[in-house]
Amino acid sequence: MDTSETQSKEKRFWEMYDSQLSSQLTNAINLRSSQDQVLWSIFGTFWAANAILIVALFPNGDLPPNPNVGIVIESVGFFMCLIWYSIQNRALGHIKRHEALIAKLESRLNIDPAYAVSPKLNTELYKKFLNGCNARTVMSLSSVVGVIFWLVALSISLLNTSIKAILCYFLLGK
Repeated sequence: MDTSETQSKEKRFWEMYDSQLSSQLTNAINLRSSQDQVLWSIFGTFWAANAILIVALFPNGDLPPNPNVGIVIESVGFFMCLIWYSIQNRALGHIKRHEALIAKLESRLNIDPAYAVSPKLNTELYKKFLNGCNARTVMSLSSVVGVIFWLVALSISLLNTSIKAILCYFLLGK
C-alpha cells in the first residue's frame, strides 16, 4: 500500500468520523432541548401545586379554624418543595451535561464560535442578548424560596399550636 492510498483511507475515516460527530451534535442539541422542556413543564406544575396549597391554606382569607389542617397543608408544601428541589437539580445536571457535550463536539468539529450553539463557545451573542442572565439561577432560587416559605409557615403553626396548648394547660389546669 502506498502513502497516497493510506492518506486517502485516513481522510475517509476522519470524514466519516466528523459525520458521526455532527450527528452526535444534533442528538445532543435535541436532548438538551427535550430536557429543558421537561424541566419547564415540571416547574409550571410545581408552582401550580404550590398555588393550590396556598389557596387551601387560606380558604376564606384566613387560616383554617383547625390548626392541624394548616400543619398538614404546610407539611405537604414543605416536602413537595424538597422533592422538587431534588428533581430540579437532577434535571439541571442533565442540561449542564448536554451543554458540555455540545461544547466539546462543536470544538472538535472546529465550528466557528460565532455560529456555535454552546454559550461557552459563543460568548459574544450570549452576553449581547442575555447579559449573563440565567434562568437556572431564578429557577433554583424559587425552589429554595418555596422550601423556606413552607418551613416558616409550618414553624409558625407548630409554635402557635404549642403556645395554645401550654396556655390551656396552665390557665385551665388541664
